[in-house]
Amino acid sequence: MKLPTQKYTQDLRRYYRMPAVQVSLTLVLSLFVTAIFIVLALKPTITSIVTLRKTIAESEKILQKLDSKVKNLETAASALEIAKPYLSTLNLDIPNQGANYSPLTFAVENLALQSGTTIESESLGSTLLFSRILSPFSPNRKQGVVALPFSVRVSGSYGGVSMFLKNLLTMERVISIDSVTLSKEVSSKNETSQVALNITGNAYYLADEAQLKQALDSSKGGK
Repeated sequence: MKLPTQKYTQDLRRYYRMPAVQVSLTLVLSLFVTAIFIVLALKPTITSIVTLRKTIAESEKILQKLDSKVKNLETAASALEIAKPYLSTLNLDIPNQGANYSPLTFAVENLALQSGTTIESESLGSTLLFSRILSPFSPNRKQGVVALPFSVRVSGSYGGVSMFLKNLLTMERVISIDSVTLSKEVSSKNETSQVALNITGNAYYLADEAQLKQALDSSKGGK
């Protein structure tokens, strides 16, 4: 059983001793070693190229996003330029620095004076007047329109209270009316017939509602 194996071994030895075979093996081994060294030498370069391609692709995506943002900013800037002449009016319609109690109260009293009616009662809902910690009225993206409940009762002639209501609905400050009730006032025979008008609704202002609620809760807790 060992004779064939020995024979094959001897044949292989004689085969590898042939000059042509030795030259071929040397060439093949040289090429193999050279290929390995080339791969090892080129690996960092290939890795750098792949990384660079990924970086370029990501940069192109970022550039597209930046271009989109620039276009949006340009559109916003154009819209702002158009809106600028109306900002002062808008800030009066829906104040952005608090509820503006005094101007609203003064406006209602002025309407009563113009219509010849008398204000019997007037009330406004609560809002934050001052906070040392939070600034819910500072402009930011979280600001929204906050309702300020109000009620007013005026008395006078039917024409007077009708004019008061009409002027109230068309005044500069934006308001909404929830209910209107009209009742006859008790009067003597010598007096002109009087009526009373009760109005409830909401005025509005801009504020960060979350900060506003937090500040109001803190204010209540401190009392």
